[in-house]
Amino acid sequence: MITDKKRNLQVTIFLVLGSFVAAHLCFWLLPNVFETWNAQVIDQLFIIRSNSDSIRPHYDDTVVHVDLSDTSIQELDNFYLNRSHHARVIQNLAAMNVSAQLYDFIFAARSNERDDIALIDAVGKAANVYFGMAFELLKDNSQAGKHKDTKQRRYLERTKWKVIVKGDPVSFYTAANPLITFTDLAAVSNGLGHLNLKFDRDGVFRRVPLLVRYEGAFYPSFAFRAVCDYLGVPPERIILRPGKSVTLKDARRTGEASGHNIVIPIDKYGNMVVNFIGPWERMKHYNFADVLRASDDRDELDMWREEMSGKIVIVSEVSTGSSDIGPVPTDTHFPLSGLHANVIHTILTESFLREFSGSEMLFIEILILLSILAISLRFSSLTISLSTLAVAAGYIGIASFLFYYVNLIIHIIRPLFMTVVAMISILSYRYINEEKQKEVLRSTLEAYFSPPVVKKIVANPEMIASGGQKKELTVLFSDIKSFTRYSSKMTPDHVQRLLNEYFDAMTEIVFKYQGTVDKFMGDGMMVFFGDPETQPDHALLCVRAAIDMQRKVREIKAKWEKQGDMPIKIRIGINTDTVVVGNMGSARRLSYTVLGSGVNLAQRLESNAPVGGIMISERTNDLVKDDIPTHALGKIKVKGFDEAVSVYEVLVELDTDFSR
Repeated sequence: MITDKKRNLQVTIFLVLGSFVAAHLCFWLLPNVFETWNAQVIDQLFIIRSNSDSIRPHYDDTVVHVDLSDTSIQELDNFYLNRSHHARVIQNLAAMNVSAQLYDFIFAARSNERDDIALIDAVGKAANVYFGMAFELLKDNSQAGKHKDTKQRRYLERTKWKVIVKGDPVSFYTAANPLITFTDLAAVSNGLGHLNLKFDRDGVFRRVPLLVRYEGAFYPSFAFRAVCDYLGVPPERIILRPGKSVTLKDARRTGEASGHNIVIPIDKYGNMVVNFIGPWERMKHYNFADVLRASDDRDELDMWREEMSGKIVIVSEVSTGSSDIGPVPTDTHFPLSGLHANVIHTILTESFLREFSGSEMLFIEILILLSILAISLRFSSLTISLSTLAVAAGYIGIASFLFYYVNLIIHIIRPLFMTVVAMISILSYRYINEEKQKEVLRSTLEAYFSPPVVKKIVANPEMIASGGQKKELTVLFSDIKSFTRYSSKMTPDHVQRLLNEYFDAMTEIVFKYQGTVDKFMGDGMMVFFGDPETQPDHALLCVRAAIDMQRKVREIKAKWEKQGDMPIKIRIGINTDTVVVGNMGSARRLSYTVLGSGVNLAQRLESNAPVGGIMISERTNDLVKDDIPTHALGKIKVKGFDEAVSVYEVLVELDTDFSR
């Protein structure tokens, strides 16, 4: 037989494991809901960090923006800027000695010869300009077709990267249907990089594919191509471990004596999580119009050179109506050229965000479940609630600390969801189980205690807790005269019916006076007063109950004789003494009872009491004589006692009503 403790352990373990399964099922079946919630919670960490001076990440102003904004258009008084304008900006930035110019544009086709020549010439002389391109990114390599433009195909074939691959990049995106900057311009540039961005389930941009597969090799992203050149890392010194990392071997900035390896964590698709340093305004921004006009004044150009020397410049259009805008963790309307800038900044500062793997999160979740299980097996429901909430709050604190100070991203929502489900299910089980136990206890106690006492015991079970205590109580024994002789002539059903009627009537009287029915012994019963609820007048209550019992038996006798049943008469013995009261018995079966010589004396008084009468001890008489008429019967010798005891008889006056 499984004990309650063992069963509770099994159920608690089952509920904890069930919460784990339920959490993972929810995230598996409804990823658009739960994964989105988790991502949005992580976004809040970005926002909090960007608004706090103490934890805001350092900004390396090597990365800056030149913005073609509404202000630029107003200052130039020209909405339609031609390629000669861009050529002049490129020339000016080159004169300012910038390290790299990243144009977040795709000049897909020629415009007019004069402007195109000016742009090509400026790009060729600058020798540090990068342009964008776009692919259709596929997950199935078989869907990729050959590019029809032979000239463009040759350029892409010539500029694709052959990196060192250690693993299987099968999950990487496959590039198809390229849209590139026209080849004459691309050929004089430092290179093209894809501008493709993949948003998450909720439409927020949080990561960038650094490399995509292209015809047996790879093509880098716009920002990744430029930053690798800036750090002096050619494709042959790039080690790709799909699903783990991209390593830039011997990377070094200009002026550094020695290089070192930069290890960039990536997911199975080749995505790097972008560590956004803040909203759009966090980086330095310069007006396109100001850069365009900088060469008009040599002194001003010298000032610009001091300001811009060595910078990596991202040039982009951010004017009203620009479509290249989307939500990122720190901003709902973020010009996506800023995303490329943040990619470069993340790599230059090596402030990479790493997401915990599935196995690492599994380990954390198991630790949380074991904590909840340990708490649930040792503490009360209130403590479980508070402790579980403390575990959840502590987990949020740890997740925040890891994000802010260790650049680690751990799953927040699923462990919290699992914790809440475990807490609710365990508390619900406890409540149902406790209510069930209370109902069983109530049903059991109702046979022995009055309803008011039962109510108090159920609310405070410690009233009848295991263990005994010494206490002065009044004990009553009653017995039916000659019941054995009469019952031998009756059928068992008949005997049962008569006894049930008799005991029901007696028990009702005992409960009326808040007594406790200890046990039924054949045709006799044992009752005590003064416990579990303390009653200062327990002796008086007991004697009054005995008087009512004798009166009730007289009524039953008249009824039974009329219907031809036995002429019932009872004897009652009562004694007041200090006895031991409490749960007595074995571990399997306990009984709330009283023990001691005082109990034995009450039983002996019952056997010596007059038929239809009530015999009480001297101590009981002392406690009730002012309220109950009694007369002395002298001393009698009782079995088990060395000395004779003084006894008294209670006068059962039929016209006395103690209930008033």
